[in-house]
Amino acid sequence: MAITMYQSDRNTVSPANDASLYTAITNGQSVILPRGNNFNITVNGLVATIGTGQAIIQGRLIEITQPETLTLPANSSGYIAIVVDLTKTNDVSGSAGTPSYSVKVNQVYLAAVTGTLTQDDLNNGGFVNEMAIAKFTTTTTTATATVQQNLMFDTGWQNIPLVTGTKLINFAQYRLLNGVVHVRMKGVDVSGSQNGNQIGTLTPIFAPDVSLYVEGHTWTQSKISAIGINLSTSGFMYADFNGGGTPQNVNANFSYPLV
Repeated sequence: MAITMYQSDRNTVSPANDASLYTAITNGQSVILPRGNNFNITVNGLVATIGTGQAIIQGRLIEITQPETLTLPANSSGYIAIVVDLTKTNDVSGSAGTPSYSVKVNQVYLAAVTGTLTQDDLNNGGFVNEMAIAKFTTTTTTATATVQQNLMFDTGWQNIPLVTGTKLINFAQYRLLNGVVHVRMKGVDVSGSQNGNQIGTLTPIFAPDVSLYVEGHTWTQSKISAIGINLSTSGFMYADFNGGGTPQNVNANFSYPLV
């Protein structure tokens, strides 16, 4: 028969089939779970120590049970990533079904990635998937690391860090929900900022992969004026008044996929 059911009596479920199921349940996302120390990272010189935590990468549950260390390359920038590498072979000892049986898992490890992240579809013939848990920058002898935020489906509304001089009448917030970043602003006064138009900076890990120019508006008791909102790949935002509008009351609502 060409049809089967893996969760049937006397059948077996392979790791690949199990991962395929959980990939569907998690909507295809690779996410960090709120477990352990959430992969918190500390740096000493060029050595990064990654704390405990759990992640799901294309349906595969990965856990760091004790802090791991990783030496970062000097004079570089890139990502600290958890790598699922199905080209590796796990080491097995003992006999299956006996207490002596154990598996040394070689198909997952930490790596410093200085180029583009490899993100193969592991459930459709791919072999390697690298999920960033932090960004890093190094000099000859030192490093800094920015921890990846918890990406489990919904971060809740977070406040956008504002630039010096910008004030809030109401709110300026962002949210990651199911892989989409949502931004909402109401009553942002940018008149006291540099150039009288700067808003703030999103956490860089939630910044878009290309610069965006989206619609916003300002409001006074007499009229509503259309303006533009510039959002760069660094997460920095500023308003473009196009010769109109008032910097005392900037408003906008927009969203974009996080890729």
